[in-house]
Amino acid sequence: MSFYKSLCCLFLCCLSASLGAQNTLRVAISQNVGALNPQGYNTNAMFAQNMLYEGLVRLDKDGALIPSLATSWEISDDGKTYSFTLRKGVRFSNGEVFNADAVVLNFESILKNKVRHSWCGLIHAIDSVSKIDDFHITLRLKYPYAPTIYELSLIRPFRFLAPSAFPPNLDLIKHDPKPIGTGAYMLIDSQLGVSDSFAKNPYYWDKDRYNGIYFDTIIMRVIFDPNTKLSALKSGQVDLIYGYDVIPIEMFQQLAHDTRIKTYLSPPIFTTSLVLNSSKLPANLREAIARAIDKQVLVRGVYGDMQSCSDWLFITRGDMPEFNPKAPQDAKKQDSTKTHNSQSCQEPDLPRAKALLADMPTPITFELLYSGDSPAQKMLAQILAHELKSLGINLILSASEPTIYRNRQLKGNFELSFNDTWGVPYEPLSILYSMLTPSHIDFSAQAGLSNVKEIQYLITELLSQDPRSNSAKALLGQILELLSQSYVYIPLTTQRNKAIATSELKGIQMGVLSYEIPFWEMYK
Repeated sequence: MSFYKSLCCLFLCCLSASLGAQNTLRVAISQNVGALNPQGYNTNAMFAQNMLYEGLVRLDKDGALIPSLATSWEISDDGKTYSFTLRKGVRFSNGEVFNADAVVLNFESILKNKVRHSWCGLIHAIDSVSKIDDFHITLRLKYPYAPTIYELSLIRPFRFLAPSAFPPNLDLIKHDPKPIGTGAYMLIDSQLGVSDSFAKNPYYWDKDRYNGIYFDTIIMRVIFDPNTKLSALKSGQVDLIYGYDVIPIEMFQQLAHDTRIKTYLSPPIFTTSLVLNSSKLPANLREAIARAIDKQVLVRGVYGDMQSCSDWLFITRGDMPEFNPKAPQDAKKQDSTKTHNSQSCQEPDLPRAKALLADMPTPITFELLYSGDSPAQKMLAQILAHELKSLGINLILSASEPTIYRNRQLKGNFELSFNDTWGVPYEPLSILYSMLTPSHIDFSAQAGLSNVKEIQYLITELLSQDPRSNSAKALLGQILELLSQSYVYIPLTTQRNKAIATSELKGIQMGVLSYEIPFWEMYK
């Protein structure tokens, strides 16, 4: 029996006894975490992949780039060569040594299956990854690509699997490997529709940072219904419910006043916008809609005091260029002191909105497409329909099943719809890259703009520059100003992660990363 299997059996034998122990955390989730293939998508839960696998770099709670399995790196003057020094003393959860050979093998597998990861700009930019010695590697690009370091921090596909877990052909598309990583935890059991169980990685290189107080075992119970989740929390069957879309808004608001349970809200993690298809709605109509919406009333009606309205397309972060577009408005009225999480937003301007539509016959009827499994989107749509009636615009509210919803967005088969940005580390550069490809809503939404080629050219120029340079900041400002003036995007609100926990659970510190649940910081 392999060491990995022996270790799993040992933990499984102790699992029942540990369920009620202080060193066990019990979490309610909506579905199993999936196969946990480090290059996998679909049912692979990102928060669980993040528990098992690590990359060369990572982001801290504020979205700042910090070392992980690489302790340092250097970038050549031409921006095409990245030299990394690897961390010594790191082992995978089965005891295998992490070194340059493991890094090169993982990149060979990733590049072999680059079609699977074609959404990622770095995949297309990589020319080669080579070993210098056991703890130094070189990443060479075909051309400079500004988001390189940030995309290396992504949960997938640039996280490292133990070499012994790869099939001979390195193909992780057809082969789900044993989930063996260098992260704080390892998967020890999975029962479909029941639970997933994790245990501490005995070789975790960074465990001293937490003084050994973090949980030895994490049991994730599969409970689909939100009310059943809450009942399990109140009865002590689980300790924690965590996630942006796991906890209904009404439930969270009610529990905020329950002294028996603690509630937590993260900083803003991404932005929700109304997207107006430029191929189907003329510019004057798009601008009129943007000027007519009362964002404060809209957001308060759906989210209460949980989150604020937003005039920003992206969330500002760390050491990336800190430029964000404001909602469409006259330049002379812009307030340079406004921050991205301001409680106040642009006031509606109904006279201007009506003037823009003076030559259009009324009533005007359009479809607002939203995801049928999102109560928040439904509420936003209903309030928007009420607000836009004053302009003589009738919105037909159309709820679609999630798969159909996404397909319609990608094909441009919509007039108005909602869209979320991706949060850090994708904002703003990786999202701007996605605007160049037909596989995202942005491409279809911008297709009807008269200056779309100019926007795409400027994005391409930006992605080839050092993001810290003044020229890159100027380009980014120009791009976002053009997007703002296009009235394709109407930012509405910044979203936050939510958590509900028993009063005994400590160490819950929520950051800006939407995909991370920092279990290794929690304790009782």
